Amino acid sequence: MNVGSLFSGIGGMDLGLERAGMRVRWQVEIDPYCNRVLAKRWPHVTRYRDVRTIDWATVEPIDILCGGFPCQDISLCGKGAGLHGERSGLWSKYADAIRVLKPKYVLIENVSALRHRGLGDVLREIASFGYDAEWHCIPACSVGAPHRRDRVWVVAYPHALRQQEQRQPVTHDAGRQLRGVRSEYAGWWGTEPELGRVAHGVPHRVDRLRGLGNAVVPQIVEAFGRMIMEAEAAA
Repeated sequence: MNVGSLFSGIGGMDLGLERAGMRVRWQVEIDPYCNRVLAKRWPHVTRYRDVRTIDWATVEPIDILCGGFPCQDISLCGKGAGLHGERSGLWSKYADAIRVLKPKYVLIENVSALRHRGLGDVLREIASFGYDAEWHCIPACSVGAPHRRDRVWVVAYPHALRQQEQRQPVTHDAGRQLRGVRSEYAGWWGTEPELGRVAHGVPHRVDRLRGLGNAVVPQIVEAFGRMIMEAEAAA
């Protein structure tokens, strides 16, 4: 299955979906440092810089559209402007991509506060494009990470999939399924390099910390990717 990646950051979603057996076809990211990371890890993937200037009618169609749109106006640490804020308002560009590209699946991520600051609007908009959606709040510790990091995950797919296929929802009891793979992923955390917040002499330290802070946990995305692949195989 081919993937289009919005708000790619340092590629956490892309990595997770590739581990599940998918292929990233293009990425969208505006940050210069993150673009250098993406270019190093995905040298042959097409990249776009600004989600606000893309003509989606000219972009390669994909099976899965993924991305975590900016959370600054949704986070409890922000001013609460929500989807009307300058940064989190970029959800509208995500929605434009869904409407034009009509992917078979959409995977959306944001902070847990989205549940009270815009999730209903997101669900209504994708429903207007003909999609059903399932959502779940999942912490990073579900896959063995040594921190909580709650995030809302939304999986959307066209209404026709639910009407035509007799199958369990993709995110059905997602917390239980992710706990079931925890032992598989837990050992990975021991190999992750440390990056102290006050370390000196680390190249691009501030950029790295910002990239990591905005990143998703690839193991969670991989689990979702595997659920989608299983749903496709069972169709």
